[in-house]
Amino acid sequence: MTKNNSTTTIPTAFTLVDTTPLPELNATLLQLRHNVTGARLVHVETEDNNNLFGVAFKTPPSDSTGVAHILEHTALCGSKNFPVRDPFFTMLKRSLNTFMNAFTASDWTCYPFSSQNHKDFYNLLDIYLDAAFFPLLRERDFAQEGHRLEFAEANNPDSALTFKGVVFNEMKGAMADPSSLLSRRTTRHLYPTTCYHHNSGGEPENIPDLTWQQLRDFHAEYYHPSNACFFSYGNFPLVDHLDVIEDKVLSHFEAREVNSEVPEEQRFSAPITVKEPFAIDAQEELSGKSMVHLSWLTSDISDSFQRLSLTLLSQLLLGNPAAPLYKALLDSGLGANLTPGCGYHDDYRTTCFAVGLQGTEPKHAATIEQLVLNTLTDIADTGFSRERIDAAIHRLELANREVSGDSYPYAIMVMMRILGPWLHCDDPVSPLQLDENLAMLRQKLDEGPFFEELIRTWLIDNPHRVNLCLHPDPALGKKMEQQEQQRLEQIQSTLTDEQKQQLIDQASMLQQAQEEAEDLSCLPTLELSDIDPQEPEVKSEQLSLGDHKVMFYPQPTNGLAYFNLYFPINDLAAELRPYLPLFCGLLTQVGAGSYSYLEMAERIEAGTGGVRASIDVLDDIANLDQYQALVRLRGKALVRNVDKLAAILVDLATSADFTNKERLATVIGQIKSSWENAIPGSGHSYAARAAAGHLTPAGQCREQWSGLTQLKKIKEIAKLSSDELDEIATIMGRIASHLFRTDQVHAAITAEQTHLDTLQSSMTELLHKLPAGDTPPAAAVIPSVTPQAVQLGWATSIPVSYVTRVFRTVPFNHPDSAALKILAALLKANFLHREIREKGGAYGGMANSSSESGLFSLLSYRDPQLTRTLDVYEQALAWVQQGNFDEEKIKEAILAVFSAIDRPLSPGGVGAHEFASSLQGMTLEMRQQFRQRLLAVTKEQLISVARTYLADQLHQSPISILSNEEILRSASDSLPDMEIVRL
Repeated sequence: MTKNNSTTTIPTAFTLVDTTPLPELNATLLQLRHNVTGARLVHVETEDNNNLFGVAFKTPPSDSTGVAHILEHTALCGSKNFPVRDPFFTMLKRSLNTFMNAFTASDWTCYPFSSQNHKDFYNLLDIYLDAAFFPLLRERDFAQEGHRLEFAEANNPDSALTFKGVVFNEMKGAMADPSSLLSRRTTRHLYPTTCYHHNSGGEPENIPDLTWQQLRDFHAEYYHPSNACFFSYGNFPLVDHLDVIEDKVLSHFEAREVNSEVPEEQRFSAPITVKEPFAIDAQEELSGKSMVHLSWLTSDISDSFQRLSLTLLSQLLLGNPAAPLYKALLDSGLGANLTPGCGYHDDYRTTCFAVGLQGTEPKHAATIEQLVLNTLTDIADTGFSRERIDAAIHRLELANREVSGDSYPYAIMVMMRILGPWLHCDDPVSPLQLDENLAMLRQKLDEGPFFEELIRTWLIDNPHRVNLCLHPDPALGKKMEQQEQQRLEQIQSTLTDEQKQQLIDQASMLQQAQEEAEDLSCLPTLELSDIDPQEPEVKSEQLSLGDHKVMFYPQPTNGLAYFNLYFPINDLAAELRPYLPLFCGLLTQVGAGSYSYLEMAERIEAGTGGVRASIDVLDDIANLDQYQALVRLRGKALVRNVDKLAAILVDLATSADFTNKERLATVIGQIKSSWENAIPGSGHSYAARAAAGHLTPAGQCREQWSGLTQLKKIKEIAKLSSDELDEIATIMGRIASHLFRTDQVHAAITAEQTHLDTLQSSMTELLHKLPAGDTPPAAAVIPSVTPQAVQLGWATSIPVSYVTRVFRTVPFNHPDSAALKILAALLKANFLHREIREKGGAYGGMANSSSESGLFSLLSYRDPQLTRTLDVYEQALAWVQQGNFDEEKIKEAILAVFSAIDRPLSPGGVGAHEFASSLQGMTLEMRQQFRQRLLAVTKEQLISVARTYLADQLHQSPISILSNEEILRSASDSLPDMEIVRL
């Protein structure tokens, strides 16, 4: 063993290559190499107890069969030491993980997990290492996860052939999303000679070309320690990780040459222009649906200074509404919003930059191209002020310092930042350590024009450019269906009787394997005693600031402060309520006081990490017919800038200017396109929200304000004339004057304790400047909602379905709430996953019980079998009532629930969550009681709540489905009362 200058001891099988302090992250980064295989390892040593491990391989695809993606799925379906059908999904319910997943990128595949529990971490480490290096890769698992042929009628060889497979259906849904398609088509044309030309996730028409042997060969080629990078993060000792990795994996391999290098792309001598179609429903409006997207090949990923410089250039050009390229495109009136994926991307061996407009027409493509080039030329001629450059650097430094991680663990964000440079050029440090490159940048800025030359080099004078127009084609979807059908018919016409019987037998054997009860004793597990029985307490302090009580949450925010202001909606006039989401979207995008919207954008960038307004619907913990609705105005800043943040929040609350109709029209168009972009990736959430709107008043509000109803409202507003926007401006002003009153505000601060004096002063000044109300606030008016078993069909262009059924249950403090939470985990893991994903081929089958909203949801994601899934939902309820589960399954469900509810939030997220809970009246004692109820759930309770709140309430349970119109109409026999609404 050898020691280094951190506290870590290094086993002799490894060599410590370098140790780098990361003061901005309060961490130390260690780089190691395995002496025999050459495997690379990075460990980020920190006090964070949410420990993470990941192993990544360079996996450049040579075609679009999705081999890397299907392998990522199949590797997790059983391994040498854990030869069961589905160890990954089984461990989800035997663990207290805070994250478990796997990612397929364009040229790498990664298997990460995280946990705060020491025993759990090493259980998962065993599973992940065995899955990555010693998977079984059985043919049946390839058929289930990748693709297979089956007859539409299981035992009838004369019935139609169909393609099935989880990845096949996942990618059908993904490639129907214009945003995803834009990204794929951009890289296809920008990188014609390297692996990025291919779709690593798989094109649906190419996935059936992949063979089982090709999958096995791909694993043998790339999943080797000599091609592996191991990453760990947290406060568990590195030496323990290294001992396990050496014992379980590395000691079994020798060094090997792996040809996984991605070459530099061959540079164009001239730009190219291409048009690509995307499928749209024949009934949909074609106007304003196209995207025009320009992309350039830029620097090599190995040049860390160029990466930093281009990242800052992207912020300068596009980072806010005042940024010159952003402004020129939106002011042109040629489109509604910037295209998804605008900006600089260092995810590739050779990096790229992109910009464009969506919500446009193909006829504008050349005009948009010229507008971009002319604007870049003007910027290169005039340059950027030092103030704007300093503001962009400020944003970069703030982002590097912030401990984020509410969607993903912070450790995942750290790992994702370093993976590209680490894998391609053995540089995991520069993405996390900015000081050296920033010093070089400041020196170059002092020497003369810098960003201006960067624009000329990489954009204006760079011939390696793709001008892509993605346009809607109402015939494409049908054409793709016909091509798939013709392919299946051609295959079927060549099948011998023996081959047909073989397909029937294979389908039967797969189903048998899926239904077979397995001995899972080889898999590690936790016990209920491993769960902390005590609800964690979040420290807080109530501050008296003048007439206001302000909550303070001391958290390790790394020099940032978070301000949260809640304003009750209460008796806002009924005719104004549908406009609240628009108000929140506009508020931070318009001018205020003496500042134009451009000046406000510059103030926000230079002084904060962002400000935002949103609607929060807080459920009543005792009564499902009550709730609180509030507008939340929030922002974050480095502590040295909190006075600037406070001043900005005051201006927005007291003097927002909604009279600039051109600005209103622009932002409304952006809001509309953002809504439309969000639907394909979250179809199950939107469908369930629509159903919930028919069950509770809070559910109705969420649907009206953040559901498909609001999307339709925004689409209507986007069609208004300039004169009609006068009324919108008036409505916005009425809402602002009603909401932002000092006598109604609830305020909170999250930051480090040492900065409290500074923060109190800024918050006091902010609250003092809010206007007082003219009249006392009135009690909230809450309309009643009678549960209805409606059948809703939402028609889009998506070729798969999102199928949901929702039930009204009980509020948080009801004794049955905990059992319903456990029931959802039990159903998901033991019935829905098997029936909807494994057998049905959907990407996901889920159950969710929201204890706070009192709603229980059954959901599917990218599902090829709409009516079958609805049958599965009823079968699931019957399965529970029959008691077909034992105490081990209940324990696993409890573990799965605690894995979710004990998942750590970011420091800023902790304060925001705790404050919202306090506004609901939620106390530590209530949460502790709920925790105890979760730990004590019995089989009898699960059967009882399934019968009482689900099976017996089917007649009041709405069904909501998002799909395309043809699929929806084909389900009319099963859903005769379904109302189909076109989005």
